[in-house]
Amino acid sequence: MKPEPGVLQTCLFFRGKSVEELDAILETMRYTVRDCRKSEMIISEGETADRLGIVLSGVVEVHKIHPGGGGVTIARLGKGQTFGEAVLFRRENIYPATIISKGPSTVMFIGKQELLRLFAADTDLLSRYMENLSERLVMVNRKIEILSAGSLRRRVVHYLLHQADRQGTDIIRLPLSRKEWSEHLNAARPSLSREMGQLRDNGWIAFKGNTVTLLDRKKLEGMMEREE
Repeated sequence: MKPEPGVLQTCLFFRGKSVEELDAILETMRYTVRDCRKSEMIISEGETADRLGIVLSGVVEVHKIHPGGGGVTIARLGKGQTFGEAVLFRRENIYPATIISKGPSTVMFIGKQELLRLFAADTDLLSRYMENLSERLVMVNRKIEILSAGSLRRRVVHYLLHQADRQGTDIIRLPLSRKEWSEHLNAARPSLSREMGQLRDNGWIAFKGNTVTLLDRKKLEGMMEREE
């Protein structure tokens, strides 16, 4: 199965390439494409990272499974996003997490040696690969910021303020379901609902469905500035 060049253009790795250029690359590039079912395990933790994965369609989730059961969703990756790039060239190149298809999805794989050949032939691809690594580092840092914010209430407020800044409005459209959000914050769903209810009762926020309105941004920001 040959990937659509238009889909690959959404991937940072191939950004800036024309359809004609991508067609030419695909003609000589060695790759595989895999169709995945809902909840199918694509990569298991501890597996050797010897290829770059690119999501062509659907959504895949990166899970960290705890030894005692349960786990946390580290990231959700959609069309054009990649996985494996951060560990592919490590000495101990093993996946530190499990990757599961959230629903039906299609994933493209490019082997490590093939990537090295592409980098040697096209330095733009190497630059894009490094840029992709930098973007992933920023994403990880944001996750660390959230988890290190302190109590669950502070993590909730930190996330809401970040989304307000990102969306440019105090009327926020949450990009995650309540279940996904609780996993993102490493919290139980009932605990998240309790904290949201408390913030609402304080008169600091209002919410309906996936829309949250920041009613008193100064109080929310002041809470983040205070020491716990």
